[in-house]
Amino acid sequence: MMKAIKLHCFQNLVNYKKPSSFIIKETYPLPPYSTVIGMIHAACGFKRYHRMKLSIQGNNQGMVSELYARYSFSSGAKYEEGRHNICIEDGEKYGIFKGVANVELVCENDIIIHILPEEDEDMQIIYEALKNPPMYLSLGRYEDLIDIKSVDIVNLRMEDEAATKHNIYIPVSYIMERGYENINSTVYTINKEYEITKQGIRRWKSEKEGGRIKAFYYPSGIVIENILVDDSKAEDVVVFA
Repeated sequence: MMKAIKLHCFQNLVNYKKPSSFIIKETYPLPPYSTVIGMIHAACGFKRYHRMKLSIQGNNQGMVSELYARYSFSSGAKYEEGRHNICIEDGEKYGIFKGVANVELVCENDIIIHILPEEDEDMQIIYEALKNPPMYLSLGRYEDLIDIKSVDIVNLRMEDEAATKHNIYIPVSYIMERGYENINSTVYTINKEYEITKQGIRRWKSEKEGGRIKAFYYPSGIVIENILVDDSKAEDVVVFA
């Protein structure tokens, strides 16, 4: 029987920044796969990349917009009085702009994450690290700490059909391969894996390489056929990417 780690956590106000947003820091409704993988690596102290599959779902109370201080500068830009707000001196005088911008925040996000490590020995390592984290863990911004409600190792079974109890990411490929009827739901392109090039630059892998996942954001209450379900009291559905 397939096993997975089930993490149940909560965040009050959080931003999972979309890479394409700049003036307004837009947010995903749930943490991206790459963000969760990064948090797990930090908790475990992994020094190399450990591959894993994830299922991410949760419910929130909507979004709000908040102001934050935004700093911007150009490399080597000389300070000009009346043009720059801040002057930094390091032999030369460099100028920085300080202004106000907006950030989207997800309110009261109750999140459930199922984790399936590729390496069997990682199951216990990840479980212990999340059960007794060496530091305060965050998802999103550095200050977006998570309140861990529970960490369990659960069994997964296949059901003929089951309803989603939370909003959930479901890969487009999962829906297409099974010939399910698509509902009118938002599709996000979500980062999952990257590699470090010979030049030392981070490069997100392509969709074909599994580095980016196109996923539907399915609402709760949708019935899906031939679906994995965990053996917890909640019997939450599981869709890995």
